[in-house]
Amino acid sequence: MKPTTRLSFLHLLILLLGAWGAWLTPVWANEPKKSVVPEIEEKKFKYADEEGETGRSGYVYKRALRPNEEEPKPKSWEPAKEPKAAPKDEHGKPDAHGEKKVEKKDDGHDAPKKEEKKKDDKKDAKKSGDGHGDAHGKAKPPSPILSAVYDPEVIKLDITHRPLTKAVQSNAYADYFLCRKTISDKYRDTVLDEINTFADRMGLPRAQDTPCMVKVAKANTKLPGAIYIEFYVDELAAKECIKQGECGSTRLVMLFPKDKTGKKSKDVYRSYVLTDERKYRRASFCVSPQGQLLGEKSCYVAVNPDWLFN
Repeated sequence: MKPTTRLSFLHLLILLLGAWGAWLTPVWANEPKKSVVPEIEEKKFKYADEEGETGRSGYVYKRALRPNEEEPKPKSWEPAKEPKAAPKDEHGKPDAHGEKKVEKKDDGHDAPKKEEKKKDDKKDAKKSGDGHGDAHGKAKPPSPILSAVYDPEVIKLDITHRPLTKAVQSNAYADYFLCRKTISDKYRDTVLDEINTFADRMGLPRAQDTPCMVKVAKANTKLPGAIYIEFYVDELAAKECIKQGECGSTRLVMLFPKDKTGKKSKDVYRSYVLTDERKYRRASFCVSPQGQLLGEKSCYVAVNPDWLFN
């Protein structure tokens, strides 16, 4: 019995020493921390009672139901109900105050009377003019505001000092308008006579009575907005001067107003320029509004006697 007791005591002692050594085993700082694997509770899903869809792997996928959710029940199809139409009131419709208004039906008896009234109104408007149009019922355009610098009995220009008609030709230097509806015939004849008087004095060809053009200088010229009356010695000179701006034989007069504000007077001086590129001749003349020759110089110099180069 003694040997058996010793063996059992030795075994017990060995076990105690092993447990005590494992409890005293040191933990180092660089020793990786042992990860604790959490236990995952398996969720149990309730699937719908349906055939499902088979995937590529052969697994059948079905819809998972939420807890406490019943199986979906198929709905029976019912046709949509049509809204009930409001009952029609044959005698009228109720207004905001609850009263019924009786609608009058157009039976066609009042139509001729309305048409007759319209015709009578048109006839009265044509006869009286109605203050808004002429005898034909058309509205009259508003009369333009004329220039305060230039006398409208001599030349008709608007408030921007341009003719009331449309330009018939234009080049890089000026816009051209017909003299016929812009300048009075008397003033046109006076200018032409003075031009030919100066041409005879210089021994140059005389200007023809047609064409007569009113020229308005453009902004890129030396005298922007200047008003000219221009004649030509022949048709070729007219085409070259009007279309191309190449005026070899010049026969023109620039209208030079003494007061450009239009507050004092409408006296307009006539500053003539005659040239001939073949004979190398050029001359300027200034004529007063009364027709007096002020000298062989431009009117700017003649009207401003204390000019620096006068």
